[in-house]
Amino acid sequence: MLNVLKVRIYPNLRQEIALNRNLGCARFVWNYYLNKTNNQYQETGQGMTYCQMAKDLTQLKKLSDYEWLQESTAATLQQALKNLESALKNFFQKRAKFPKFKSKYKKQSIRYPESCSLQNNGLKLPKLGIVKAKLSKEILGKIRAVTVSRTSTGKYFASILFEADDLTVNKEQKISGIDLGLSSLITVFDGNNYYKVDPIKPAIKYAKRLKRRQQKLVRRVKGSNNRRKAIKEVALVHEKITNTRLDFLHKLSRKLVDENQVIVAEDLCVKGLARTKLAKSIHDAGFGMLLNFLSYKLEREGGKLVQVDRFYPSTKTCSCCGFKNNLINLSIRDWVCPNCLASHDRDENAAKNLRAEGIRILLTNTAGQTEFQACGETVRLVSACTKKQVSVNQESPVTALA
Repeated sequence: MLNVLKVRIYPNLRQEIALNRNLGCARFVWNYYLNKTNNQYQETGQGMTYCQMAKDLTQLKKLSDYEWLQESTAATLQQALKNLESALKNFFQKRAKFPKFKSKYKKQSIRYPESCSLQNNGLKLPKLGIVKAKLSKEILGKIRAVTVSRTSTGKYFASILFEADDLTVNKEQKISGIDLGLSSLITVFDGNNYYKVDPIKPAIKYAKRLKRRQQKLVRRVKGSNNRRKAIKEVALVHEKITNTRLDFLHKLSRKLVDENQVIVAEDLCVKGLARTKLAKSIHDAGFGMLLNFLSYKLEREGGKLVQVDRFYPSTKTCSCCGFKNNLINLSIRDWVCPNCLASHDRDENAAKNLRAEGIRILLTNTAGQTEFQACGETVRLVSACTKKQVSVNQESPVTALA
């Protein structure tokens, strides 16, 4: 099994100069061959493959005007070409947008695919030597690759890809349903108890500080040293917001994973929600980031994240009798079921319904004999103006459901 550990590194002055040159060489190679493959595609209708770009790069480094490319490690430049080929393939297969030209004023990264190791409490990199690193835990497996990145604030980080031990099964054998929201970030129901976690809203917390730094930036003359300093001050505030959100979501996801073996959540369309008037709050909450953290952390420990289809009416359905109340809107936080007269908290009722639906999906995939299938079930009625929408969730069998 492969695992990744991101650590901060502290290169000395000589190493920092060499590392910046490597970043510049990789950035130039990306931009040069992105422009060249664009021109070739416009002329012939076909772009350049990795083999063609790598062969051309070998001849390019022999020219007198481009001899400085030899200062960088050849493997990092080849990796930049591989990344460019992957980005172009993802675009043509409609998985991503068209790749953009890279700027030296934004975040940059290079990847060392070989010849990396840990020595003397540091990270040994090709042509750089041993770089001081702050390791949060011990790495026992073989290092496969290292990606070094430089942020817009001038900090350096290394993402170490290494071989880890096999999965360790989570000791807690619980299934919990979580409902995501803005008033309460998550509402958790584990089968017996409910509890809620409020969002921290870092963008709102640091909005005043960010506003002042941006006002200061606008007053600076373009191209001046004071403007560069003001740009870095704005980047530091954005970095503070990002780090605050990441720290909170990592701690929250770790708590949920330690307490549960299976977590059931709704498959939200975050891009669609980000186009509404609540876009700022949606981005600040980090729904997609939280689900991503839960997914990979559960997978590492033998657990599972089950995502219920986004069209499942978890809020409008009574968790006691199953009656669907179509009169519920976003302004109603508490409601009484007209069928069984049970009173419900909106978020708690949704969490309970999601947990029940997740268990149904798991039992369906395990037994394979229930009426509805988790993969390919119809989630909306077919009418003259509505097309049939089919879920694409793929769940694997889970044996431990206790």
